[in-house]
Amino acid sequence: MKKTVLVISVLALALIAAGPALASEGGYSDAQIKDLLLRVMNFVAFFAILFFLLRRPIGRFFLNRRESIERNLSYLETQARNLEEQTEILNREIADIASERDAILAQYERLGKKEADRIIAEAKASAEAIIQKAQAAMDQELKAARQALLRDVVKLSTQAATELITGNINTDDHKRLTAEFKDQVEKMKMAG
Repeated sequence: MKKTVLVISVLALALIAAGPALASEGGYSDAQIKDLLLRVMNFVAFFAILFFLLRRPIGRFFLNRRESIERNLSYLETQARNLEEQTEILNREIADIASERDAILAQYERLGKKEADRIIAEAKASAEAIIQKAQAAMDQELKAARQALLRDVVKLSTQAATELITGNINTDDHKRLTAEFKDQVEKMKMAG
């Protein structure tokens, strides 16, 4: 600071000393050179006063500004590290979710296959039951048809026999058959 004021003062004195030489060579008057020198000294004095008055506040301002920038930079670096850590955590969670998704899909696939196998087994059992019921119904219908046919045959045979007997039996045969029937009924009464 003292060096700066000293340099400015030396320059101002050099200009004052060089003033008459400048006036003789360049065609400037002494009044113009004096005015110039006074302006330069006024500027130097104003600059020196401003420098002395504002040196500390400006120094503090720039020091505070530098500290604020350093704090912000440190904070941003910390935030960047935190974001990187969170990104890594999220990437791991995404990978975990993908593996969980694959496990769930595999589990549902196994359950679906098991359910399909169960449904197929039930369908086979139902089909077998239906086949057995149909077979039983067919057997019953066949049995009923046989019985109906047998009844018809017996009925027709009875009719034919009745017609044959009534046409071929005479009164003596009728009396003899009646007597035999009575004897059999009496034997059954005695036995029972």
